[in-house]
Amino acid sequence: MCEAVVFVVKDGERQQVMENVVTVHPEGDKLLLTDLFGEQKLIAARIEKVDLTGHEIILTT
Repeated sequence: MCEAVVFVVKDGERQQVMENVVTVHPEGDKLLLTDLFGEQKLIAARIEKVDLTGHEIILTT
């Protein structure tokens, strides 16, 4: 599977936001994260890095 863990870097600290993320959709100035089970989170952030081999998505606020 190709799920990812999403982290947000805020004030220089990396915090985990969501696991098993399968889609990231832009919604205006926010991102809609959806996990493998259909759970969703809408977060005001921008993509800093997507690491497919490491299964990580790094966002910044």
